Formats: sequence, structure tokens, C-alpha cells
Amino acid sequence: MSQIDVGVVGLGHFGSHHARHHAAHPDARLVAIVDADLARTGSAARDFGAEAFASHRALIGRVTAASVAVPTSQHYAVAGDLIDAGIHVLVEKPLASEVAEAADLVERATRRGVTLQVGHIERYSPAFAALKAQVSAPAAIECVRHAIWTGRATDVDVVLDLMIHDIDLALTLADAPVISVAATGASLATDYNDIAEARLTFANGVIATLAASRAASTSVRTISATESGRQLTADLSKQTLAVATGVEGAVEMERTAFAPSDNLAVEIDAFLDSVATETPPEVDGKAGLDALVVADMILEKIAEARIKLLRRTDGVPA
Repeated sequence: MSQIDVGVVGLGHFGSHHARHHAAHPDARLVAIVDADLARTGSAARDFGAEAFASHRALIGRVTAASVAVPTSQHYAVAGDLIDAGIHVLVEKPLASEVAEAADLVERATRRGVTLQVGHIERYSPAFAALKAQVSAPAAIECVRHAIWTGRATDVDVVLDLMIHDIDLALTLADAPVISVAATGASLATDYNDIAEARLTFANGVIATLAASRAASTSVRTISATESGRQLTADLSKQTLAVATGVEGAVEMERTAFAPSDNLAVEIDAFLDSVATETPPEVDGKAGLDALVVADMILEKIAEARIKLLRRTDGVPA
């Protein structure tokens, strides 16, 4: 297979890793890097033997595929231009800031016949893959994602920054539409929610609870699925799976540890394979859109809860 000419747009924390993986991939040739910081772009371009540009439009006519790792607020404009030019794109999560924008990107990618993959990286976690393979009929799903404050991704809510990962995982496990949502949130350091909790009810009766914080004292990334007679818990940080099974009035515990995995490398490999084979990616634009629709539902419920709280505080009946 001939190498795929690739570009990377955005050289922040994640974008620099995208560039590194594309440059090292045997089926890719990193030919262009784009970032508004020309000094940073030039340095990375020299390291990887690529050209440096300030505008994503410079990729048109130069690359077949691209990673889009700019701030979320820029996803729609950047990915849209590349898709319209016939360039296959891997867009970091969330797919866009707004549901309408995400839906438009999906429609444009379908019309143009290009791959649109979304960076829901936890799908490529060995621990989650093992959990998913063993769960058949979950009754309850519990996701906890706590991160220590870093100051990154402050242009979006924690629901779009962190919880979006677990929304995607819950949708994957439940395999049914969400029919109702309850949620609360709080701001600590930004104008957005930095802490959020949500309860999702699916059409098949599955209940999922999600908790996300980007201002926690410790880091936690776990997902549990409970079904009749057992509970499976994947630790996505430590890459372990614990299975608690009820046996004659007692609980037996089995733990499995997986070898360390570079999930981004696996994700990029899947993207390049989709481009090369012209097959749909596992985490396609629709998956990104579905997650964003639920995220929007959660944000609406948080806003409603905040209005009710303010009314009670002001002495107005909720």
C-alpha cells in the first residue's frame, strides 16, 4: 500500500501527539503541519520533515487525510473546509460545538464521500474493549471521570471536554436511544461547568450515571456495567478489568491487567486503515453526532436546574 499524505491542524497538547504518530506510521507521510504559532509549527515541521503553514486551507491539494486538533470552537470551520475539499478527516472530540454544526459535517462528509472519524479515544482502550466484549445485557452503567486541573480546553464545558468520552461509551454499551436526562453542574474556574453529573435513561431500560470533573484532587477514569449476577469495572487509567460475580450468596472477584496501550496510536491506525480501504471507521461522524446530541441534552438540564436554584434563592417559586 502506498503511503497516505497526511497533515495535522493544531499543535497543542494533543495535536503534537497526532503529528508524532502520523510521522512514525509506516502507511503515512506527514507532509504538512498547521498552527497559528509559526515558531511552534516551524520547529515541529523541522523535526518531522514536513512543511509548516499558518492556515488549514494550505493543506488543500497537498494531503489526502488530516487530523484536526484545534480548539473545539474551530472544529466546524476547519473540518468543513477540509471535507469540502475531499480530504479525509480525524476530528478530535467533540465533533463540533453545536449539534447543528456536527450534523452538517456528517452530511457534508457523506455527500463528498470522505472518511469522517471522531476522536473518542477510549473506544480503543483494551480495558473497555474487554468489558464491551463480555457485557451482553447491562442494567446499569456508571462512569466516573475526574481530572486534576490543567487549564486546558477552557473554551468548552466539562460536559464537552471530559464527559463526552463517557457519553460515547455509555451509548455504545446501552445500544439504545436516550429517552430522559437529569443533570446538575457547577462552575469553579471558568464561565462553564467544571463539574457535572448526569443520569441517562435509555429506551431499553438501561440507566447510566456519569460524573465528570476537571478540578478534582485525584484522577479517576472508570466505567462499570452491571448485569444480572455480575458487575464489570474497567479502570481506563490503569488498564484493568475487574469482574465481580455472585456465586451462592457470595461474590467472586476476577481481575485482569492489560499491557500498556497507546490508544491514540491505535486510533490513528484505525483512521488510516479506513482511508486506505475505503471502509467506514468504527467511531464515525454519526457516533460523534450521537454523543453531542446527548451532551446537549445534559447541558440543557443543567441550565434548567440552575434557573430553578436561582429562583429558589430569590424567593421565587420554582
